[in-house]
Amino acid sequence: MFFLKNNNIINLTKKIKSNKAVISIIGLGYVGLPLCLAFTKANFKVFGIDNNLERIKILKKGNSYISTINNLQVKKACNKKFLPTNNFREILNSDIVIICVPTPIDASKKPNMQYVQNVVIQINKYVKKNQIIILECTSYPGTTEEFFLPMFKKKGLNIGKDIFLGYSPEREDPGNLKHSILRKNLPKVVSGYSKNCEKIIKKIYQKVSNKVYMCSNIRTAEFTKLLENIYRSVNIGLINELHSVCKKMGINTFEALEAAKTKPFGFSAFYPGPGVGGHCIPVDPYYLTFKAKRHGVITKFIKLAGQINDERPIEISNTIANYVRNKKIKKNILFFGITYKKNPDDVRESPITKIYRLLRKKIKNKIYVCDPLVNTYGLKTLKGIKFVKLKKLKNSNFINSFEVCFIGANHDIFDYNFIANKFKVIFDSRNSFKKLKKNMNVLKKLKYI
Repeated sequence: MFFLKNNNIINLTKKIKSNKAVISIIGLGYVGLPLCLAFTKANFKVFGIDNNLERIKILKKGNSYISTINNLQVKKACNKKFLPTNNFREILNSDIVIICVPTPIDASKKPNMQYVQNVVIQINKYVKKNQIIILECTSYPGTTEEFFLPMFKKKGLNIGKDIFLGYSPEREDPGNLKHSILRKNLPKVVSGYSKNCEKIIKKIYQKVSNKVYMCSNIRTAEFTKLLENIYRSVNIGLINELHSVCKKMGINTFEALEAAKTKPFGFSAFYPGPGVGGHCIPVDPYYLTFKAKRHGVITKFIKLAGQINDERPIEISNTIANYVRNKKIKKNILFFGITYKKNPDDVRESPITKIYRLLRKKIKNKIYVCDPLVNTYGLKTLKGIKFVKLKKLKNSNFINSFEVCFIGANHDIFDYNFIANKFKVIFDSRNSFKKLKKNMNVLKKLKYI
């Protein structure tokens, strides 16, 4: 077999098995940094490459800028074989290059591939024979081949012989401590351009995951990631729409969901919320609609789900604004949690920031946000938002300047008994007071939106 006779493959395989392969991971965000630490933990030398100099400085000091990764984890990695840098020339010293840069959408909801394009330019400068190139960025089917095949062919590199190309969709779930690449229990979907690519790339990810699933081709693996998040987007859109119906009919959506969950088959529970956020669910569906349109297919269902989820911040801001105006509330309004979901520090595409900005235009009351989890990077992107520390709320009379609060992200760090006692009206978008529902005093204050 060609796989056994190819010296490049044999040598790379030996390096991977013995943990002597050198890895460069480009992009040190919520995906790239955990992956760096995972491979370092597996005893590989890892160059963490990012053009954000502030990130590099923080990491070199042995500190973390992601809440679910502590300073000790970074310090241990740096003391071992993790080398943060902004120097792309380290690609020359690497056997494996994994790309984990953002793939956002633009204002017209079309894929913005500038970060991938910039990485391709850098790789083009330093790529050489006997290297493995893997894309982990979420994108439309065909991305990996469209961006890398022309470059390799132009350089005369034979894929599967001289160089090896693959794709593995990222699956990090910020705030999820149960399943993580760092715990080796996050299943990885992998793929390769050829059989030779597949075999060698599978061996790489077996070092950091106990379960590796091989797709028959790269496009299927690219589609898999979109499928996962479109499934969630559509179901969240459905439950958000049903939630609006339930409120009009005087039905508690959460109680109905608990009842429906008792069915042991055919039902998976999704919960209403303030909209969708993070880097995946608000973005990934549009990568498929973009590609589908090129094939003459209009994805009506996906678009409708996106529309419903996009309307939730508008609906919630209108509800709060109408109440404040009708009740002639003069005191300040407080938001608890501004990240896109419970417990992570991630504010990307957060629907809570949209609700805040919409509400500020509709009422004259001062609006504050309490979210101890938002890091310095988050604070920089949320300019104009008034933050108040949790300590100040609990240890001063400042809490008395508020009458109404809104639960945007129901972090575990919040004391819901304290909130229930201190506020006259609570707008809850997350069913945050589930454990206190038997308390009639709490029930009188709660307003589900």
